[in-house]
Amino acid sequence: MRVLTGTMIAVALGFCVAGCGFSAAPLPAGAVAGRAGVYDYSPSVIQTGNVLQSWWCGSAYNPSDTAQFSDTIQYQSVDMSTHAHYGPVTVLSETPGAWDSVYTCNPKVIQGSFANPLDDGESFAYAMYYVGTGAVEGTNNFIGVAFSNDGISWKKFPYPVISPETSDGYGVGQPALYNNDHHGAIRIFYEDSSHYVHHVEAISSDGVHFTTLGTLTTNGLDPNSPTWGDMAYDPGTGYWYAAFNTPSRDPSTTGGVTERGSYGIELFRIPDASLLTGATPWQMLTTVDTSLTGYEANFLPGFVRDMFGNLIAGSGIQLYNSISDPPPPWNASPAAAGTSGGVANWKIIPVAWMPNHPLIAFNRYFNQTSHDVTTGWIDPNGGFTLEFTLGHLYQSPQQGATVPFYGCKDGSTDYFVSLDNVCEGSRIIGVNGYGYSRPVAGLNLVALYRCSSGHDRFLSIDPKCEGQTTQELLGYVLP
Repeated sequence: MRVLTGTMIAVALGFCVAGCGFSAAPLPAGAVAGRAGVYDYSPSVIQTGNVLQSWWCGSAYNPSDTAQFSDTIQYQSVDMSTHAHYGPVTVLSETPGAWDSVYTCNPKVIQGSFANPLDDGESFAYAMYYVGTGAVEGTNNFIGVAFSNDGISWKKFPYPVISPETSDGYGVGQPALYNNDHHGAIRIFYEDSSHYVHHVEAISSDGVHFTTLGTLTTNGLDPNSPTWGDMAYDPGTGYWYAAFNTPSRDPSTTGGVTERGSYGIELFRIPDASLLTGATPWQMLTTVDTSLTGYEANFLPGFVRDMFGNLIAGSGIQLYNSISDPPPPWNASPAAAGTSGGVANWKIIPVAWMPNHPLIAFNRYFNQTSHDVTTGWIDPNGGFTLEFTLGHLYQSPQQGATVPFYGCKDGSTDYFVSLDNVCEGSRIIGVNGYGYSRPVAGLNLVALYRCSSGHDRFLSIDPKCEGQTTQELLGYVLP
């Protein structure tokens, strides 16, 4: 089921009852970053016992150049049992005059034993791979590395360790890490926008010098969501899990406001043996978007790993997601909703996906003005009550249920459900889940009709739309 708890937003494949939505203030318990008046996003999280160490990209003054207020790498540690914490503090920033003099961002941290990587006789326990550039336009990015023995004080390798194939466009970014031997043998996966967006695997024996192995397969992925936030390995199952960003909303649907963050992330997995070959395709698992969370922006997550890059066993797939807070109210205009997703509102919160619960309830709510039919978030201050459950959708395409039911919104109050991935030109809220386009032999499916009252659209199991106007037979869902 989809539930929210006091310490974790658990995407557990089920239903979210009325009033279980996110609270805009304060941020959910377990949030990594919520610094006032600045942005925080793109986290790297290591869990060791009860201690969470987190690094992320956040705006702050550069300690090496106090006139520069820009991207920096922030750090915080939290003991989840005692709630003792350290930070947030700036631990890495731009180096004046160097290749990363304008921006440093998108950190990923791994532990190991790195012997003399800087040729100064010192060995280190941590390596941070980060994205940087000296271009004021934010283009031509490279990936560099810094080393540390406490995760706080870092020494940079002076040159980039990963370069883009061409100098045109964004360059390389979004590194993901795995330590093969618990020493210095690093597998790095990164995004390269040269020619087209693709993801590359490279290996190193010392954490500094890398050899490219190949390009990751796209077999089974959503072609509309080519960029990712992170990837991590589960040694218990042999699967890699990756979180890809959905597209950003078209400004024509957000009152002309250009949103910098995407509206959601899509979680996929693939066996290790198929990562380059695509022999077994990527399998979609879930979507975390505005429909589920209420937040306008949901993007660039980081998986919770152990010190060597493995997913934490026994607690589902845990991530920390970049979001915009607070969520727009239910009756926000398109421009107000778009503005709520602005950079100054970017924060980081925990999310978890729990397997083995594939069905989610498709609920119809009403607040005497508008209906909202959703599997996810309902504004707790919107006066909505649950009318009834229309049926159930699958969290991802499976069992022949391959038709996505999109949550959409026209204007300030007209919520509706569509099968069109651009919401018929209106603002997309997200994906509610997957159903069927036609009856299936042996399944007791429920037909859903889209209805209109003249100012409000809703779904009904009644072909006559409860006395209102029937617009279309939308599709079929499980009871």
